[in-house]
Amino acid sequence: MPGIHLFQIYYSDATYERRDPDFLPLDNRRNERPDWREYWPIRRFLQNNQLIEEDYYGFFSPSLYTKTRLTANTIAEFIRKQEGADVILFSPYYDQMAFFLNQWEHGTAAHREFSSIFEDSLAVVAPEFEIHGTVSSSLDSVFCNYFVAKPSFWKEWRNRCERIFERAEAADSALGRALSVNLSYHVPAPAKVFIIERVASALLATQSGWAVNAYNPMLLPLGNPAFGALGAELAALDSLKIAYQKQPHTQFKHAFFKLRDRFAAILGGREHAQP
Repeated sequence: MPGIHLFQIYYSDATYERRDPDFLPLDNRRNERPDWREYWPIRRFLQNNQLIEEDYYGFFSPSLYTKTRLTANTIAEFIRKQEGADVILFSPYYDQMAFFLNQWEHGTAAHREFSSIFEDSLAVVAPEFEIHGTVSSSLDSVFCNYFVAKPSFWKEWRNRCERIFERAEAADSALGRALSVNLSYHVPAPAKVFIIERVASALLATQSGWAVNAYNPMLLPLGNPAFGALGAELAALDSLKIAYQKQPHTQFKHAFFKLRDRFAAILGGREHAQP
């Protein structure tokens, strides 16, 4: 059985005390670059450590339990059952992954006035991914970077993230400067943070060589309580997308959009679909 290395990032003595003790602690108390949020300590770890090729690695924020209700033991137990997987997902927000065509469309809908940042970043990260064309589902959707993977995937992920990092740090292009613009959220954060959180989904949607398994997202908290009114209808949307991924018949995609419009009307408008 491959080794399992699950880290939880902490930013202070207080977050260290609140951590799940069954995670390995990842010290970010110096927090030299808070503008990069979790990417900074993950990046530093991947740069400075030799990963064991067949082992699994995961890096979770202090808010993991709040967002997922998952513990380190639950995650580790699930991983042990996923023989042969390269990437294992633990994403919450089934409502958002089911309702939107993909996480990048989700980003442009949540931040309409900054949609060009998502479009331009995607052209850098995974140009073959189409915001309004590529279909993602619960089989390959990642929120909050809550995934565990073998080093081969982490290497590819970091390489793609570094394309964004380099442009943002140089700030010598329109995209590079835009990546540092704060976007509204529960706590405002630079656009580059929201882009980094979507890189894994872009890779999984455009690279067929990865073996992926996902923890049942229907067991995890929703992103927007308004979606609770839909109940099983979310599964219908997700199922249409999964069907399209298995056999890309245009009828599946058209049915998804038609059904989504109907559910949006039930919710009282598309604005209720925002995270």
